[in-house]
Amino acid sequence: MRILLTGAAGYAGRGIAAVLSETHYVRSLDIREAPMAAESVVGSVADLGVCRAALAEIDVVVLCHMAPNPMGYATPEQAIDVNVKGTANLYYCAVEQGLTRMVLISSTGVLPKQPGSTAVPGEGPYNFHYNLYVLTKIMQEDIARFYHEMHGMSTIILRPAWIVYDEDFTTKYGSKMEQYDTGLIDPRDIGAAVTAALDLPSPGLEAIDLGQDDSGFDLTLAHERLGWVPKYRFMGLPRG
Repeated sequence: MRILLTGAAGYAGRGIAAVLSETHYVRSLDIREAPMAAESVVGSVADLGVCRAALAEIDVVVLCHMAPNPMGYATPEQAIDVNVKGTANLYYCAVEQGLTRMVLISSTGVLPKQPGSTAVPGEGPYNFHYNLYVLTKIMQEDIARFYHEMHGMSTIILRPAWIVYDEDFTTKYGSKMEQYDTGLIDPRDIGAAVTAALDLPSPGLEAIDLGQDDSGFDLTLAHERLGWVPKYRFMGLPRG
């Protein structure tokens, strides 16, 4: 399968690209080249023409782009351009080129605070009382809902929490984790979930929460629909 992975040069995207590249041809779309991808398109998802060119001869799109954190969320401009406009551009071009499925990397940040809560894509209930990043993730899910209802586009929405690599426990901000947190998830486990999602027949529009067994998230769909459990358990971090 020929996959366009947006954000493949980023912190989470690198790990997802590494897993997908084991079984698929991966083309990256990012503002810099992605070493783990077979091919890189360098450009912004906020540019419709770039998105259109990047989607040529692609079978499925995996959306993992995001404005740089934290500075990309200091004002709405970059956050909306990249996360929201970029997502709308990619869905538009996917429909234009006859694609039928997407995988969207969202966030458990969109969920209500109650343990075990979930949210229907484009309907909620959502957590609107968090930050601009989460708001843009909710808007991405709204776009997925719109294109499913208007154009029949299938989307599996995957919702991870705190993305950290298991080897060195260094976050995307450069700080090092000193203690285990139940929200931790390795990008390569997200890549495994994406791989499983690509194998689902005619998925429609689904949201699947991802996390450790003790995360408090509802992992029923991850287990039953994807056959997914996390491989990376962060055993090198002290438990509380």
